[in-house]
Amino acid sequence: MKVRMLTDGQATRTVVRLVRECIRFDVAVAWAGPNTAVDAMLESHPKLRRVVIGTHMYQTDPEVLRRFMPHKGARCLPPDGRLFHPKVYLFEMPKGFATVVGSHNLTGGAFGGKNVEVSVLLEGGAEDAVFVDLVSFVESSWGSAEAIDDDAFLFAYEAQYRINKAKRSALNRFHRLKKPRAGAKTSPMDISWATFIADVKNDGHHNLQGRLAILERASALFKEHDSFEAMSQYERKAIAGTYGGKEPQLDDLNWPWFGTMFGQGDFKNLVNESPGLLSKALQNIPLDGDVSEAQFDAFVRDFDLAFEGKAHKGGIATASRLLAMKRPDVFVGLNNANRVGISEAFGTAPTTLNLSNYWERVVVPMQNSPWWLHPRPREPLAGRIWDNRAALMDSIYYDPSTKRTATG
Repeated sequence: MKVRMLTDGQATRTVVRLVRECIRFDVAVAWAGPNTAVDAMLESHPKLRRVVIGTHMYQTDPEVLRRFMPHKGARCLPPDGRLFHPKVYLFEMPKGFATVVGSHNLTGGAFGGKNVEVSVLLEGGAEDAVFVDLVSFVESSWGSAEAIDDDAFLFAYEAQYRINKAKRSALNRFHRLKKPRAGAKTSPMDISWATFIADVKNDGHHNLQGRLAILERASALFKEHDSFEAMSQYERKAIAGTYGGKEPQLDDLNWPWFGTMFGQGDFKNLVNESPGLLSKALQNIPLDGDVSEAQFDAFVRDFDLAFEGKAHKGGIATASRLLAMKRPDVFVGLNNANRVGISEAFGTAPTTLNLSNYWERVVVPMQNSPWWLHPRPREPLAGRIWDNRAALMDSIYYDPSTKRTATG
């Protein structure tokens, strides 16, 4: 028997060649996606004897299942029960058998060079025990599988595949979350929901009802108007925190509680006189549902454009203030009284935290924290806190004694 190791492109070329040269082929794989090996198999479909494709974890692309569906030899296993995890490609050749077994799933990652894979090619006679056993294994797997039927399986699988696609994408990125810096308060990633809600209620500088009133009024303003630009100047100043110290404030609420931006001249002028570009930036952030990193990046790009030619840039304080007012469940406003506490609790130096790394250094670790991930409570007050939980992190880390400039 001949044995040869196959990596990356070697496996792709070998499987495609064997599909074209064989008399019949069998396949049993955990997952499948578009790639040249799939194309070769479908081009040679008269040779297809048994193909079994698993769908656990919603890794198999339903479009590939649709392409195999017309062929009676192709079956699938639903994404429940025991995990189906083999990678077997078995070929009956004019003389003997060949098989490729190892780590290569029938996916674009495996047969497209994206993944690091290794498999072995075995070539020998039909009497060799390994081929006898592999034929038996594929036959047994095929017998346990079901036809790729649009009504019975594929319709339901496609719907759930779409739902789980974003979750799979999130697993492809690793964030290097950091421990708190020396002397910092407890990391938000170590705070439970019970502790979080107790700390928020025990705000030593402001009061919870006042905070909730501000955040809920801000949310109502965004829902009442098509955009930030469509709000009155008086309302925009409330959202932006640019009221003067003696100026009457919308609904008599203490809008500076989440950071006063009155001293930010260019920002204040944009809010008052030409809010169009700030409004365009905020339109990238949806009012409901998840907020993606791509949407945040689009906000940053448009927010920075609003300050082109200005003496002073917007910076993280003004940007995060706007974000927290629109989506207090996702963003916390960084101001000159909480920046040190939040930065150091997330393991980063306050002087290095800026708008370009805010998502990575604040939003991501926050969204990996137990209190942020906690299901929405049914109790009314707890539910209101949950709806505004990111912005309310200010309650825990607010410390006027650490005040620094808010323009960074």
